[in-house]
Amino acid sequence: MRTLLANKLTAGLTACLRSVVGLAGRRFLAAALCLAVNGCSATTPTPAAPTPAPTPAQSTDTQGRYQLVFELPKTDWRASDSITGQATLSLVGSGGTDFGASGEGPFAFGFDAVDGNLHVGWTMTSDCGNYHLDAGQPMSSPIKKSGTYSATAAPYDFNRWFMTDPLVHLPAGDWTITAIASLVDGSYCSGAYYTLKAAVLVHVTA
Repeated sequence: MRTLLANKLTAGLTACLRSVVGLAGRRFLAAALCLAVNGCSATTPTPAAPTPAPTPAQSTDTQGRYQLVFELPKTDWRASDSITGQATLSLVGSGGTDFGASGEGPFAFGFDAVDGNLHVGWTMTSDCGNYHLDAGQPMSSPIKKSGTYSATAAPYDFNRWFMTDPLVHLPAGDWTITAIASLVDGSYCSGAYYTLKAAVLVHVTA
């Protein structure tokens, strides 16, 4: 009787051990398969490279004691962007000077498509205003529109579209934007005449 009971206990223990070993084996196999299938996804992904910061652009023209610097925050734009930039007129050296320019100020801007198909020139009023410039105290102007268009032009005419837009937008393509400082050295527009030009090439995408 004792032998029979012992045999039953031994058989039960053996079955239990087999069950435990089998369960552990199945779990180990499942874990191994999981690693084999998903091993790549378990790797920490490499972070995307940061977008490069826009590259500012600058162009300079110096004539006599006058220097014009034209700066844009970047050269790549979208057609939906309002293009911004600044022209700065300064006096080289020391001291100060009087000069004459249009009553609208000495600054103007031109916009020219590199392929030659589109062009917006610059104009200034013919009246003479007196201005003063001191070394270390420049005067500046943001990009503005200085051209004209025909009042009878069709609504789709480029110059009319461009000039009636309150912001500065350009169609897709490569463009040269030119800052101009037109002035006469001395008071009352009676001295030497200077036209400084500083151009920057920009690329516009649709």
